[in-house]
Amino acid sequence: MDSDTQSDDRITRAILSGSTYQRVRYERHSFFRQSVPRTLTLQSVLLGLLAVVLPVYGLYPGGVAEFLPTTNPAAASPKLLLLGLFGGVLELLGAALLVGAALYRIRLAPLTEAQAHTALDVEDFARYVGLGTGGLAIVLTVGLFALGLGGQSTVSAYVAAAGANPFAPSGFDMSVATVSLGAFATSVAVLFTGSYLSVRLPLARGE
Repeated sequence: MDSDTQSDDRITRAILSGSTYQRVRYERHSFFRQSVPRTLTLQSVLLGLLAVVLPVYGLYPGGVAEFLPTTNPAAASPKLLLLGLFGGVLELLGAALLVGAALYRIRLAPLTEAQAHTALDVEDFARYVGLGTGGLAIVLTVGLFALGLGGQSTVSAYVAAAGANPFAPSGFDMSVATVSLGAFATSVAVLFTGSYLSVRLPLARGE
């Protein structure tokens, strides 16, 4: 059975299930259409990706040191890190909104059509904030951090082309180690929350 047929089957089952939320969900046009638990899992992966900046920073060749505020990741706070921090905050905001929408569905189930639209409006916004903007910020952050693995010549070429050093001190008291470990901890928390909701949501009446 191909993926298109499986998708059609899921939509048919949703419409025939009697769930107003599921029917409205498949009637809406949205770029991100993952379920809440699935979206939280993807956000957990993105936060986990942000956590790799710590080991990446620790693997930089010696020649890259001239571009860094310090080679100690527990003290280093390059400007580039702020982009990752921004992405991480958006992931948390998106996750919080998704959890709030899920609890709203559980508390009020079965939903009316107006309530279903309200829940889906919040979910769509959360997905665009988390998977969209936050995800892009994290991917860019990790990609630019990875430049340092290419050594002094790679970083030097990038700085010459961009006209700025992304590893210059940010001036903020937020280190690579702090952001990385925070991202890992929140990644685990978001993953477990998604797992819980994957069990809890189907148990709600009308879901």
